Amino acid sequence: MRLLFFLMALLLLTGCPSPSPTDPESSPPPEPTAGMIPLPTNIEGVWTTTDTQGRNFDLVVFPNGQAVTNRNGHALGERGFWRTEGNRFIAFFEDGWTHILEGGRGHLVYWGAEPGASLDTSPAASTAATRVDDTLAPFVGIWRMNKEPDGSYLYLALQSNGQALSTINGGTEGQWELTPKGALCTWPDGWVDLIERIPGGWQKRSWVGAESDAPADLSKAIRVGEARFEITP
Repeated sequence: MRLLFFLMALLLLTGCPSPSPTDPESSPPPEPTAGMIPLPTNIEGVWTTTDTQGRNFDLVVFPNGQAVTNRNGHALGERGFWRTEGNRFIAFFEDGWTHILEGGRGHLVYWGAEPGASLDTSPAASTAATRVDDTLAPFVGIWRMNKEPDGSYLYLALQSNGQALSTINGGTEGQWELTPKGALCTWPDGWVDLIERIPGGWQKRSWVGAESDAPADLSKAIRVGEARFEITP
């Protein structure tokens, strides 16, 4: 009898499979961190932020894979190439710096990595990045204008905060504003530049004093980044 009970107990134990760990494929995905926003799928456009010294600058992202900043404080700006990796935008620039945008708590986060720095290390400091309004965005960035007597080109940098920089006289600071005609730039020496759309592109009209139908200077304007760069990535 005792042997019979033993055999019945053994059959019951072997017939009941032990609990198996939860199949990871059937587990629900982890909930996103509260307050974190994803990187926009339409990252192209103009983003404004500040560097570690609190200076405002803009990151212009073109759909052709190129990027431009006016971060360095002179009108020539910086040129680079970008890609996305998951929830991160990465742009590599000609001066060796890498500019990064990624999803943050309630807003996008910007941080820069100096030449040779690891991109896998958490940044010591980061700042918020916001998209520039669509009415201003087409004018923000770096502009190449007429050729100078020495063979170089005149460059203008327009920032979203209204600051303008020119290569004239080794570097001139001015202001710009959006008008119904285009971007109106005013300079300390009394000159005025207007960047405006024309059929097939852009042009710059320049004058001193009151606006004239016959400007003192008229030239083609090219927004740097819309066409392929003349540099190697």
